[in-house]
Amino acid sequence: MTKQVNFRPEVKKATSKSNGNVEVLLVVNNGSLKGRYDDLSDFLGKTVSVTIQPETVGYTLPINKQTKRPNVNYAVNSDGTIEVLKEEQTSLDVGDGVEEIEMVEIQVSKDTIDEFIKTATSLPLPDSITINPRDVLIQIEEGEKISEVAAVYEMSEDALIDQIEISRQYFAPFADTWSKKKDEVIFKELSGDSDGNE
Repeated sequence: MTKQVNFRPEVKKATSKSNGNVEVLLVVNNGSLKGRYDDLSDFLGKTVSVTIQPETVGYTLPINKQTKRPNVNYAVNSDGTIEVLKEEQTSLDVGDGVEEIEMVEIQVSKDTIDEFIKTATSLPLPDSITINPRDVLIQIEEGEKISEVAAVYEMSEDALIDQIEISRQYFAPFADTWSKKKDEVIFKELSGDSDGNE
């Protein structure tokens, strides 16, 4: 029997039935099940484990209402290094010396974030990320089962998925910037760990 089928459905409906069951209707219209229908059929009548997550990751960008410019820029330099640049307070402050800031929610597709992580060769990782997200995403893309990758990291599948999501959240703003200028960025190869871990 097939161990795992990954696909990207739309959640169309969730209906609570009188017998206490909840029926969830998933519709796949993006080709993510192409060639996998028979594999999915193997699971009919079986109890399965399902994790539902959005296809995008959001981050908040503070925008100065006077200048209409972000107060924080997530820079991806032409050599592939990343940095957070904070704009100094300008002389356009309102009377009490406090800038008027509007918080804008930006959505970035997970495909874009994953492409950024897999393409980058020199990303520094915060302490909250305990995996090599580039290595993990590449292994999964090449057909490795999440359970097998999790075993290598000596963690549960849920813990590994949480780590992938933490990585996506952290790199979402940089991936958003990179997606607008990817032809101008050439990541430098580093010796040792490909994601900057020593």
